[in-house]
Amino acid sequence: MSKLTLHHFAVRIASGSLDFVMGLFEQLGCKESYYEDGASWAMVEQGDKIIQLIETDQAPEETKTKSSSHIAFLSGDPKSDIEKMQKWAESRGQAFVGGQWSGRERYFDCPEIFIDFVIEIMDRTIIEN
Repeated sequence: MSKLTLHHFAVRIASGSLDFVMGLFEQLGCKESYYEDGASWAMVEQGDKIIQLIETDQAPEETKTKSSSHIAFLSGDPKSDIEKMQKWAESRGQAFVGGQWSGRERYFDCPEIFIDFVIEIMDRTIIEN
């Protein structure tokens, strides 16, 4: 068997939300990898990590149901970063739900947009131990 190399993973977002989600991932330090005007999918990247965003007509799950499926980011100050993301999302008219698993592991959901995942922001000390 040839050596397989992971290229990307994909997540589902609500139909009509691609522009907002592309902006959100830009706020998270990602850059556009592929995005064709009028398309229903796009890709963002951060280094060699790629996420494909796919619009779907599915209804979003409840935050408590989808919180175990997440895209994780590391941060020196998760609480502050979540607060910044909340201000950014709400200034664009989007609902925002924040939560935490511990003082070092926080997450947020844009409940009308993320179909079956949340975004986690973890303190860097988690991987340093």
